[in-house]
Amino acid sequence: MKTTRTILLAGVASLFATDAFAGAQCQVTQDGNTWNLMCAADESGEAGDEFQCDYMLSVTNDQGENDVLEATGSVSRGQSGIYIWSAIQDGGYDIVSASVQSGSCSQ
Repeated sequence: MKTTRTILLAGVASLFATDAFAGAQCQVTQDGNTWNLMCAADESGEAGDEFQCDYMLSVTNDQGENDVLEATGSVSRGQSGIYIWSAIQDGGYDIVSASVQSGSCSQ
């Protein structure tokens, strides 16, 4: 009986883990002095499925000023390396750092 419960719980946990990692996600990358928010979506699901991504980015310019910017875009199943935001400057000054403050992609 105990073994059956353990197997059942492990099976349920793996279903949630798979679901948590499925879908699309974005990350900030840097290419020289250009900052990008690049997105990718896994290949599972039906062809043509598209994810709408909405992220809030924290940026700091070379004057030490912080800002929060919104980046939105879409990515289709199986796509990777999709830019939904790219910038060199904020407020007329070069961006020296950028990171994801919050956000996600949903169908």
